[in-house]
Amino acid sequence: MDRRKFLSSIGRGTILTGLAGITGILVHKNSKTQDQCSFDFVCRDCRNLNSCIQPEAIIFKRNKEKSNSVK
Repeated sequence: MDRRKFLSSIGRGTILTGLAGITGILVHKNSKTQDQCSFDFVCRDCRNLNSCIQPEAIIFKRNKEKSNSVK
């Protein structure tokens, strides 16, 4: 094997490893379940409140609906 083929195979291997790593990170990021809250139960400022199934979020949504219906 000459130097050119060696460097070419190292470059291809590096690119493939990088692509596999990035793909793995993206798949892992998108596979998070709904029971993980990334906002530490600060429901008032949460962007995922409508789809959140945390018990604290459900209680917060109920209390919010009650306060809106009283007004």
